[in-house]
Amino acid sequence: PGDRVFSCHTGQMGTLAEYTTVDEVNTFPLGDKLSFEEGAAVGIPYFTAYRALFQKAQAKENDRILIHGASGAVGLAAIQIAKSHGMYVVGTAGTKEGLELVRSVGAHEVFNHRDAGYLEKLQKTDLFDVILEMLANVNLGHDLALMRRGGRTIVIGSRGTVTVNPRDMMGTEASVIGCALLTATR
Repeated sequence: PGDRVFSCHTGQMGTLAEYTTVDEVNTFPLGDKLSFEEGAAVGIPYFTAYRALFQKAQAKENDRILIHGASGAVGLAAIQIAKSHGMYVVGTAGTKEGLELVRSVGAHEVFNHRDAGYLEKLQKTDLFDVILEMLANVNLGHDLALMRRGGRTIVIGSRGTVTVNPRDMMGTEASVIGCALLTATR
């Protein structure tokens, strides 16, 4: 009683409620440097980013990471986690404010995914070991051409169907892997 805590999986009220019930296994200590409001926003984005990077993509130091939609909650968490583990991080966003935010959080390079030709610019930088994909129905087909040999694209979000050419994965032996936090085991 009295401990400062946060959760990444709650009942019907969610983490922004004033009161909620949470199973003990889904409750974690909240550091003194974070407010309760910040704690309410920690669980899902940071745990999802961690799961995508390490449990699904097996990312490691010096990997090149592309985060499509890096200005969202999971993207911002992924930038911080990847950078703190010695990865080279490239992020995309679609607004001036989003681009500035991605840069300020620590991405090494930032691209506007609304600019014509941004994919060609990305291909000129170097290919990627890991791609975190927040909008697979728009980007997945392009992601396949951006992966290095053995690359992994982790699908975190999608708003529809997509058609891809499997041959784009065959030559590089790349993988596409789905990721959903709420399906994780304890």
